[in-house]
Amino acid sequence: QWWFENLNRFYNQVPFDGLWIDMNEPSNFLDGSLDGCFSEDFDNPPYVPAVLGESLFSKTLCASAKQNISLHYNVHNLYGLMEAKATASALIKLRKKRPFVISRSTFPSQGRYSGHWLGDNRSQWKDMYWSIPGMLNFNLFGMPLIGADICGFSGTTTEELCTRWMQLGAFYPFARNHNTEKEKAQDPTVFSPVVQAAMKEVLLTRYSLLPFLYTLFHRAHVFGETVVRPLFFEFPEDVNTYSVDQQFLWGRSLLVTPVLDAGMDSVTGYFPEGMWYDFYTGSVLSSSGENLTLAAPLDQINVHIWAGAIIPTQKPDTTSWVSSGNPLRIT
Repeated sequence: QWWFENLNRFYNQVPFDGLWIDMNEPSNFLDGSLDGCFSEDFDNPPYVPAVLGESLFSKTLCASAKQNISLHYNVHNLYGLMEAKATASALIKLRKKRPFVISRSTFPSQGRYSGHWLGDNRSQWKDMYWSIPGMLNFNLFGMPLIGADICGFSGTTTEELCTRWMQLGAFYPFARNHNTEKEKAQDPTVFSPVVQAAMKEVLLTRYSLLPFLYTLFHRAHVFGETVVRPLFFEFPEDVNTYSVDQQFLWGRSLLVTPVLDAGMDSVTGYFPEGMWYDFYTGSVLSSSGENLTLAAPLDQINVHIWAGAIIPTQKPDTTSWVSSGNPLRIT
């Protein structure tokens, strides 16, 4: 009730559409408190899991801190979940609509109340790569609204890295270009005209696929399915798919093969046996279940449709809202 009342006061001044709840591990710029943490039983137990700083109170509260219902030791992992639950409930009361909440801290069952982003990453190629396993894992955890900070949160990006990351990020279920203060800007308008055009093209691709993405979210809600999934989900008898972590599927049939390394104008990906159609050109690729190398200039990401699939699309426009009023198409 306290949280709802505060949000209600803010909403009356700024009628927001959704809420981003951050630092809710809860995070702390100190280790525990100014005076330290002194409980041997709770702050320094005989067994400590593999956590940041090898301490239960590293960058968070003392485990012995007293909260209303119990010691922090007993409720730490629930903090983000409970905030997400309270926030979703408040949004429903305020807006009378389905809530939109993005939370950094999560716990099992939280997919019912919020989405998630993968936390503070860096503007590095390896961080872009690791976003794919992270995105796939959270779909397995029942949190399909997931993404990473496109182009990296900390550090300075490059034009090439940001282009490749915008291409990948356009296929995150939750797509957000986000960086920290005092770093070089990384929104599309700060780059060269050629790169701006490439970023615009892939964002329009995302807008054109929103009916398909929305369908996948509906199925996730009703049937508990994933929105993005690893290849082995759809090709479990193909053992070659088990280790694929640089490609992913939207639903059953849309295969995304991003470039994840610097200085590349081609990309190698695994294509399960069958016919695959280039999303942009319609050209056919026949695979016997093999790795194939494809052209991948800086202005292009490879996207393929599995033969026999039917994918709803729409004519894209300047925003997702305007796009939603355009005619639907079948691909």
